[in-house]
Amino acid sequence: MHEVFESVARYFSVLGEPTRLRILHALCQDEKCVNDIIQATGLAQANASRHLGLMYQAGMLSRRREGTQIFYKVADPMYVELCRTVSIQLISRTEGASATRENLTHFAAEMQPRTSSGSNPTQSQPPANRKEKASV
Repeated sequence: MHEVFESVARYFSVLGEPTRLRILHALCQDEKCVNDIIQATGLAQANASRHLGLMYQAGMLSRRREGTQIFYKVADPMYVELCRTVSIQLISRTEGASATRENLTHFAAEMQPRTSSGSNPTQSQPPANRKEKASV
């Protein structure tokens, strides 16, 4: 059981940093290049790259290179769902703090996965790390 608890602690430690939550929020709907992530989060290039690297190493994000750009996306939708669930719980507990409640409601709504025809979009798309054969 010790190994299980260590693994769970590492899993949550990635989410324990507000900057990484901001990055996750920026990526919860769509794959983005590093420049788009920086623009969405307001982070400095070095800071964003450091956090993106940690999130990638933890298995939270996948990445692919296209020319000189690197694109990231959420590799494990459980991270997005976990953040959304916690946000909803916080919303339900914030009474009287309307600004906080409004922000959390907005955050939870944005974390909602996009679906088409009721299917999970992460299941129908190949992982960002996997190359597909080109058809000619």
